[in-house]
Amino acid sequence: MTPLESALPELMPDLLGFFVRRLGHPEDAADALSETLIVLWRKQRGLPEGEDLRRYAFGVARKVLLAAQRGRLKQRDLADALHYALGDVAVDSAPDHDLQRALAALPARDRELVLLVAWEGFGVAEAGAVLGLRPDAARARYSRARSRLRSSL
Repeated sequence: MTPLESALPELMPDLLGFFVRRLGHPEDAADALSETLIVLWRKQRGLPEGEDLRRYAFGVARKVLLAAQRGRLKQRDLADALHYALGDVAVDSAPDHDLQRALAALPARDRELVLLVAWEGFGVAEAGAVLGLRPDAARARYSRARSRLRSSL
């Protein structure tokens, strides 16, 4: 058993507590802990032992924490920029219930093809390419899907 493996039962709860107290969310703390353990695992041949290992692990944890906090700031800034850029863009989030039922009855791939064409503005061949379909296969699927929708509606 390596020094890291023998220290993990004591280190992990302490490191997890460190992250929970600073990040506030258990899921974020667990992610940060896993990143810290990956770094320690990769460097295990050169790790100190005993209390020095604990201090070293917390040093790594601090760097992971700073990176996580920078990531949060970038994410918040991006969200703010998107919110500003989108402004008053309206999205119809409540389509017709009959249409929802008819779409739900389609196979998933056909439904996505129809939605890419109707809602996202792709041509049939382009939507097919998004789904990994050849143009002729996309046109055939789209035609069958439209027929099913017409009969359902």
